Amino acid sequence: MPGTIDGRPPAGRGPVPAALAFTAAALLVHLLPALPSAPALLALCAPALVPWRGRALWSVGALGVLLTVLRANLLLEQRWPPARHGSDHVVEGTVASLPEREGVAQRFLFEPASKDFPPRIRVAWYRGADTVRAAECWRFTLRLRAPRGSLNPGGFDYEGWLLRQGVGATATVREAQRCAGPGSALLRLRQRLADTIVDAVGERPAASLLAALTVGDDSGIAAADWDLFRRTGTTHLVAISGFNVAIVAGVAFFLCRWLWALWPALCLRLPAPRAGLLGAALLAAGYSVLAGFEPPVQRAVVMLWLVLAAVWFHRALQPSRVLALAWLAVLVSDPLALASPGLWLSFGAVAAIFYVSLARLRRPGPWHGLVLLQLLIALALTPLTLFFFQGSSWIGPLVNLVAVPFFAVLTPWALGALLLQLAAPALGEPLLLSAAWLLDGFRLALAFAAQAPAPWVPASAPPATLALALAGVVLLFAPRGLPLRPMGALCFVPLLFAAPMPPRGGFEVTALDVGQGLAVVVRTAHHALLYDAGPAFDEGFDAGAAVVAPFLLGAGVRELDLMLVSHADNDHAGGAGAVRRLLRVRRELGTPGREPCRAGTRWEWDGVRFEILHPDGPGWDGNDGSCVLRIDGPFSVLLPGDIEAAAEASVAGRALAADVLLAPHHGSRTSSTPEFVAAVRPAVVIFAAGWRNHFRHPRPEVVARYAAIGADPRVTGQGGAVSVWRDPDSGRIEVREHRREATKFWNAPAGP
Repeated sequence: MPGTIDGRPPAGRGPVPAALAFTAAALLVHLLPALPSAPALLALCAPALVPWRGRALWSVGALGVLLTVLRANLLLEQRWPPARHGSDHVVEGTVASLPEREGVAQRFLFEPASKDFPPRIRVAWYRGADTVRAAECWRFTLRLRAPRGSLNPGGFDYEGWLLRQGVGATATVREAQRCAGPGSALLRLRQRLADTIVDAVGERPAASLLAALTVGDDSGIAAADWDLFRRTGTTHLVAISGFNVAIVAGVAFFLCRWLWALWPALCLRLPAPRAGLLGAALLAAGYSVLAGFEPPVQRAVVMLWLVLAAVWFHRALQPSRVLALAWLAVLVSDPLALASPGLWLSFGAVAAIFYVSLARLRRPGPWHGLVLLQLLIALALTPLTLFFFQGSSWIGPLVNLVAVPFFAVLTPWALGALLLQLAAPALGEPLLLSAAWLLDGFRLALAFAAQAPAPWVPASAPPATLALALAGVVLLFAPRGLPLRPMGALCFVPLLFAAPMPPRGGFEVTALDVGQGLAVVVRTAHHALLYDAGPAFDEGFDAGAAVVAPFLLGAGVRELDLMLVSHADNDHAGGAGAVRRLLRVRRELGTPGREPCRAGTRWEWDGVRFEILHPDGPGWDGNDGSCVLRIDGPFSVLLPGDIEAAAEASVAGRALAADVLLAPHHGSRTSSTPEFVAAVRPAVVIFAAGWRNHFRHPRPEVVARYAAIGADPRVTGQGGAVSVWRDPDSGRIEVREHRREATKFWNAPAGP
C-alpha cells in the first residue's frame, strides 16, 4: 500500500479506525431526541471538503450520521399517523412472514398491495376462524394503529423494535377473506418445510425446536421453554445465528471437498479445497435465506464470506480487520442495527473465538481449548448480557460445554433430514423423528440443569462498572508474560458489590407505564416495595417481565422487601409471577395464597411510614376489595387500587389528604367521587391508563373533577412512567414523565 513499508495502512486508516468512527457517529444519532436538520447535516459535511489530517475519519463519521438519518427518516415517514389511530380500513395484500401462534392469537407481518398504507404492518388476529399461512393473499378489514408501546426506564422499547423491523403500523383483524395473488416462493417453501416437520414428528415441543433450527421459525417455542433456555444460557443455540451458519458452512466445506475429489478431472480445473470454499459459501448463504435471512444470520454470512474470500485470494487478513469489515458491512446496510443487542453479542462472541483460536495465550489441547473458549465467551459477554438483559446465567458455560457439540452435530443432521423428507419421505422421516427424540432428551437435560441453585442471576450495574469488567476480560486473557494479567480478576469485583441507585430525595414513587394496568414502585433509602405488577396475557405481553423487573434491576434493586397486590384482577396481578421468577421477593401481601391485606397493618422504613387503610373486613370483594395503602414520608402518597364509590365512602372518613394520589380504578366514572376527591385534595394525580384505551380512561368528567381542585394530572399512557420525589434543596415536589424526558427520535411524542 502506498505510504507504508510493510503493506499495512498508515496509522488512523484501515477498517478498524473507520469502523470506530462510523459507529461513534451513528451512536450519536441514536442518542438524540430528534433527528438533525438539513442545515446541521450540511454543516457536518463541510469539514470533509477541506484538506486536513483527520479528513478521512471525519468523512467516515459524517457518512455514518447521514446513512443513519436517511434510514431513520425513511422508516419514520412510513408510520401510520396518530391522527388516524384506531380507524378501520379494507386492506388487500400478502402475508410476509411465518405466522406466530400464541394462545388464541395469530401474529404475522402483512404487506399491503396499496401504497396508501405502510409497506409493512404487524397484524394480530384473535380467535380467527381460519389459519393464516405464509405468502397467502388476504383481504382484511384492519383496525390500524400508530406504532406505540409502553415507555419506562430500562424496559423493552417496543417502538424502537418496530422501527428496526420496518413496521409502520400495528393492526387487529376485524374481518377476513382469502384472495388470489402472487406470494413469495421462498416464503411458501419455508411454510411447506415447517408444515413438513409437524406432519413428520407431530405437535410437540421438539417440532418447534426443529423448525427453529432449520427454517428459523421460533414462533412455536413456548414461553416456558424460552425461560428454560435463558436460565441455562442456551438461547443462542436455538435461535439461528452465527453458530448455526458456521456449522453448516463447516459441514458443507468438508462434504463438497470430499465429493469434488472423487473426480480427478474436476480437480484439474478447480482444486478440491477451493471447491470446498465455494460450496461452503453457497450452502451457508442458501441456509441463511431458508432461515429468513434475519439480521443475526446476515451478520454471520457477511463475516463468513469475508473469511472465505481472504482464503480464496490468499490474503492473510488480521482477525480485527475481518471483524471491522463485517461490522462496517452490516452497519452501512442498516445503521439502526446498533440498537439491537444481538449485534453486540454476536460480534463479541466472534471476537472471543478469534482470540482463543489464534492461540494468543498458548497452544491448547482440544478439550482444554473448548473449556477455555467457553470461559472466555462467558466472561466477555457477561457485561453485555448484564447491560441488555439485567442478568446472566452462571451455569451457562458449563451447560454449553455439552450443548455446543450436541447442536454442532444436530443442526446439519436436522437440516439434511428435512431436505431428505421432501425428496424421499421413507428415508427422511426416521431421521427427523430421531432428531426430535434427541431434542426431547435435550430439553429434559436442560430442565435438570436449571434446578441448580438460582441459575439465573438478576443483576445490573452502571456502564462504567461494565466497561471495567470488559477491561478485566482483556487483561485476564492477554498474552502470557503481561505483568498486569492477575489484575483482571479485580476488575470484576465491582460487579459483585454494585449498590442500588439511591432514590431521588431519599424517597421516590414511580408509576410505571404498563398499558391498561397498574404497577407502582416505591423506594426508600434502603428498601423497595412493588404495589401491583401490571397485566400478563397469554398472547405474549407480561408487564412483570417486560417492564417491572427491568426497571428495578436497572436501578440496581435485586430484591423486593414487599410485593403488595391490591386485588386479583389480571391488570394488577398478572405480572406477579414473572416478578417472583426474576427477583427475590421477601414478603407478599394480597396475592392469592399469601398473607391478605388487613386495615391497620403498619410498618416503617428509613423514616417513611406505611399503613393499610382498606379492606377493613371480609365483606369486600372485586374492585372494592382492593388494598388501599397510605405512605407518609417527605411527601404523602395514597395508592387505592381499583376501589369504587362504595369503598371510597368507607375510607373517606379517615385522614386521606395526600400530596400524590393514584386515581382509583384508572380514572373510571365509577370512582373518584366528589367526596373522595375533596377528602384527598392531591397536588398531583396520576392516572394509570393505556394510551387511547377502549375504556376511555381517564374519563373526561373525572379529569375535570381533579382539575377543579388544582391537581396536576399525569397519565402513564401519555407520558410514560411517572416518577415523583421531593427536591431536598428547593422543597418542591418534582414530577418527571419518562416519555417527555428520555425519549429517542423513534419514540412517539407524549400526548393524548
